[in-house]
Amino acid sequence: MTSSQESDFREKVIGESSSPTEPDVLKILCVGRICLDIVQMCEQFPAEDSTQRSIDYRWQRGGNASNTCTVLSLLGQSCEFLACLSADEHVNFMQNDLRKYKIDYSHCPMIEGIGCPTATIILSLNTGTRTIVYHNQNLPELTVKNFEQLNLAEYSWIHFEGRNIDEMLLMIQRIENYNNSLNGTNNHSKKRMPIMISVELESPRSGPRLLDLLSYTDVAFIAKDFAKNQGFNNMKEVIHTIGQDARLRGAIICAWAEEGAIARTPCGTIVQSPAFPPHKVIDTLGAGDTFNAAVLYYLNKSKVELMRKYKDEEANDINKLGDNTIDDSTVVRRSIKQKNICIENLECNRTKFIDEIVLQRAIKFACCIAGAKVGSKGFDCLDKIFNHILQLDFPIH
Repeated sequence: MTSSQESDFREKVIGESSSPTEPDVLKILCVGRICLDIVQMCEQFPAEDSTQRSIDYRWQRGGNASNTCTVLSLLGQSCEFLACLSADEHVNFMQNDLRKYKIDYSHCPMIEGIGCPTATIILSLNTGTRTIVYHNQNLPELTVKNFEQLNLAEYSWIHFEGRNIDEMLLMIQRIENYNNSLNGTNNHSKKRMPIMISVELESPRSGPRLLDLLSYTDVAFIAKDFAKNQGFNNMKEVIHTIGQDARLRGAIICAWAEEGAIARTPCGTIVQSPAFPPHKVIDTLGAGDTFNAAVLYYLNKSKVELMRKYKDEEANDINKLGDNTIDDSTVVRRSIKQKNICIENLECNRTKFIDEIVLQRAIKFACCIAGAKVGSKGFDCLDKIFNHILQLDFPIH
């Protein structure tokens, strides 16, 4: 995406002009699992004990956090992936693919002697379904020791798959400690800012324990499969029930395939978006990961721009204070103090920027990107889809 397209996107979608790009751009970190996807595309799902030719076949890098990074990169967002990597015969394929999409994986621990998790996936063109058979040879999960290798000042947002909950809570605590260290400090660096925390609740096997994460996250994504496993029949039931017991401190988002998505702001306002289905469903694999990535992209852009706006204004006022042509320095000092209070409020209440307008635009943008993705094979179309949306001046209002 060119700088002019980025500027146009900011004005059309987020509603504000973009500031000059800094050489050290803060990243979004996605923490979770990687696997090898073996995908067979069939006219229809095969009958049991039968032989059927597929019409297409591919290998691809999979896993929720891994896919989310792929989409973020294609949307133009600098990102990093953190997961245990198997050092088996597929490691070169995985690493080459991460490099292809410009995804940083430099902190991923390498595990010897255990094979890479593998998913065999059948896509049915007749019904639009994707059926997944997953095999994991007990590749270890990440630990907080792996997480401690990170320099948290490099990130503006950290997104977790909801897995290995005890270790993940320790990772979240480290992020909170970092964020707390920024409060009340004389921090005029544009680069240093509090890190947003989001989590995806998807795995039915983790059950109600995943709900315990709500009080520790700024944005929670509730997957349809998880919600149905918890007894919810539709996304409205989810949004009116989950997190209403004050466990949720931030926003909650639930996408429901062809029904679109619904979300609730930290203040309790509910917003909704319709789905934007393609003319023909081609490939639904990774649609949820695409939706999540698009929301993260949009919300992160909104957060970073707002923080930088306040800090730019603060820096300008400091410059005025040193200008001899300013007669009433008391007015300038008062302005600086007020802006410092605004910055501190943003740092202490990181979700303040997620109001109903920002959240509604975020989920509508994500529904548009995810809808276009299911009408194409794989993810490689998404950068072109994004640019096409810009050219059409897509009305996200």
